[in-house]
Amino acid sequence: LDERVYQLMMECYQKNGLFYKGIKVYQNISKLLNSELRIAPCAELAQLHRELLSAWIESSTEEEERPTVHVIGRKEEMQYLMKSYRSFLLGTPTAIFVLGDNGVGKTYLVNHFFDSIGEDSCIVLKTICFQEEREFILQPWNTIILQLDQYIRDHNITVPANYIDHISTLFPLFGDRAPTAQVPEDVMISYNYRTTRNSVLKLFSLVGEETPIILFFDNIQFMDNLSLELLSLIIRERSPNIMCISTCLDVQPPKLHKQLNALLREKFAGQLLLKPFTEQAVTDIIADRLGPDALNEQIIRHIYQDSEGNGFFLDVLLSYLTNDSPSSGRLPSNPQDILLARLEGLSTESRQLLDTISVCPESITLDIVEYIFNRDTLEIIELTDDLKQRSLILEKASDGQIRFQFRHAKMQDFVHSQLSPSKRRLLHARVANYYEQAPGLIHNNSWYQRVIYHYEQAGNSAKVLQYKILSLADYSRFNYELYPVLQLQKDSTLKAPKQLTKYFDELTAELIRLYNYQPNVLDFEEMETWLYLVIGKYCISQGQYKKGLDAIHRSLIHTKYLEAHPQTYISCLRQLTFYGIQIWDTGLMCENIEKSMQIAKENRLGIDYAIECRLYGLYLSMCGRYEESREQLNQAISRFESTSLDGQNYVLNLAACYNYLGEVERKQQNFDSSLEYYGHALEICGDRKYPQHPTFYSNQARALLAMGRKEQAEDRFFTANKLYDASNILVGRGINKSYCALLYAADGNFNDSRRLLAEAEKHAKMIASPMSLGILERVKAILLKNHPEEFEKVIAGSFEDCCANAEKYMGRLPGAYELYLPLELSGP
Repeated sequence: LDERVYQLMMECYQKNGLFYKGIKVYQNISKLLNSELRIAPCAELAQLHRELLSAWIESSTEEEERPTVHVIGRKEEMQYLMKSYRSFLLGTPTAIFVLGDNGVGKTYLVNHFFDSIGEDSCIVLKTICFQEEREFILQPWNTIILQLDQYIRDHNITVPANYIDHISTLFPLFGDRAPTAQVPEDVMISYNYRTTRNSVLKLFSLVGEETPIILFFDNIQFMDNLSLELLSLIIRERSPNIMCISTCLDVQPPKLHKQLNALLREKFAGQLLLKPFTEQAVTDIIADRLGPDALNEQIIRHIYQDSEGNGFFLDVLLSYLTNDSPSSGRLPSNPQDILLARLEGLSTESRQLLDTISVCPESITLDIVEYIFNRDTLEIIELTDDLKQRSLILEKASDGQIRFQFRHAKMQDFVHSQLSPSKRRLLHARVANYYEQAPGLIHNNSWYQRVIYHYEQAGNSAKVLQYKILSLADYSRFNYELYPVLQLQKDSTLKAPKQLTKYFDELTAELIRLYNYQPNVLDFEEMETWLYLVIGKYCISQGQYKKGLDAIHRSLIHTKYLEAHPQTYISCLRQLTFYGIQIWDTGLMCENIEKSMQIAKENRLGIDYAIECRLYGLYLSMCGRYEESREQLNQAISRFESTSLDGQNYVLNLAACYNYLGEVERKQQNFDSSLEYYGHALEICGDRKYPQHPTFYSNQARALLAMGRKEQAEDRFFTANKLYDASNILVGRGINKSYCALLYAADGNFNDSRRLLAEAEKHAKMIASPMSLGILERVKAILLKNHPEEFEKVIAGSFEDCCANAEKYMGRLPGAYELYLPLELSGP
């Protein structure tokens, strides 16, 4: 690749005033170098590119060089978009809200703008927000992320593994990281919303550095709140590589109105208000569509008055006149008649097909049409051709599937509203049945939300509840904070969100209602077992032990169902084990681990048996039975290595075993040996590019500190602290933050020390682990001893009180050498 040749071509175009062609040469060489060598063009080419862009902006002959797609009646609006686009290419952060009434032509204008610029000049990612999908959390962004993911694959762009890990928690299909099996809660990494959101922002910046990105969101008045917040953040980031264009009604819902006004007021975005076409513009459009002499002035004036200059109604009227004889002068009298007239002449089969397409908000696949419509595929294709010729629907290919959608959302809404209640319910029920039965569909969040939506429209409250519970159960292996019900809790990573507990209560009340009034519509034992299992999981993980234990015991009363579903039975018992781990109740741990091992053995559940072996090894370690623990953990490692597990499940379980072996050695103060095991645990995750558990770093740091290697320990503690803050993991958090507070104080950073100490106390009390509480009290004692003037006001009690409390919590715990943590830190 000789860049000098491209430089000569660009200079030639520059001299001849063909600036756009010079810019295209640069874009081509940029893509070529990126795909072949993974490098950017040289500095000389980049500078020449900037000069060409500047000249292109200033040039008054740009229209002659590359004509803008002509849009009758929207010349000024197109000029505004083109000017903004050129400014964006020069590095100016750009965001535009295109506002206007329904059908005024917002989407039409933007699509013509994209035709004008040529979508090969940048990455254009488009999505539509549908009213029916307003409760589908992050659905617009899911579409955008999948398009970006495909672009990344096609162009072999390297994305950091941690970005993929974070983003895939919100968008499971991104980066091939969708988990295929459940990962046990005690080793699972659940990232908080803020971390995931920031990774999305960084991903766009990363890709945008190589090729500018235009994000287009159509109809954001139907966007969910979380998607709206993410869009606002993207705009506020003011990235010079990302242009955002959004269409919206000129009258918005209150939340959107507030966000939009703030962005406009603070100059983060501009607005383009589209008004209805003038009478002259309507005359020009009619002449363009039907010919200059097709209609007389009276009919033109009638068309203008009936359409009120609205682009959609004008298009419908002109399509009607195109199919009918323009000379007849017969026109519908009001908007609804205009829409009805548009449907005149359809055969019964075509209208039935159009009705079927109308029940899917975004688009409908040919497979679904075939499932519902009960016609030969060729016959369906012929009917869709008829609808396409009448400009009612569009056909597109996506993900290897043929899809159909309405050309105008307003027409879709109208057709859907014309369905009789019984037909509407029947069609939605058939679509939901298709999603339930179709093989090969990934049961992700979008799948669940679509099934729930169609069953809601079908009036099937039992199915709605069933899939809400199953969705909750399926996604409880992810971060609870990322659940759809947590829109208002996005930054409270550890506090029990009221929204989620309220959602649990709503589902419970609905389950009771159905049980009382429709006892035969659901398998209530199954639904109650799953619902209370999910409630128990969440509450126990958040330290809400009474509510969590009550929920698990409620699940366990359904013995008949659990005996028929042993994995669910083990999952219920495992929550009690996790509770025992957190509060150091080894008796409870032993009881439930042994019972789970027996169930797994009887039902030949190899993976579950191996997991219980690992937990049994932890139990033995917590009892001080170190040799037995070591033997049990090595047995668990052998079982994991011989069991067929998916990648993430295998890696995290194996790493957890080595971490526990490190704990066995550390508790016996064999610190060198413990470091080998911790290192192996971290290496296993790192080699396979899976997330590393903060507890591994924290335990490693505790060993290093005990050896007097303060600087290394400090590095590991602070690394663990960052990972804790980026996740929702509570176990070990209080211990790590206590140590961080101690280290900050030793370095004279008392503000951060006090902050970390407060966080440590909050989390230690939340989990109520005697080890966490004991280490917290010992750290308090050391801080009071060494820095009384800095901590007397924030620590309740005296030095002696804290020492006594530490003894109370840790005195009887095996391996609790940290009870005697030195009063002064030593070592480099």
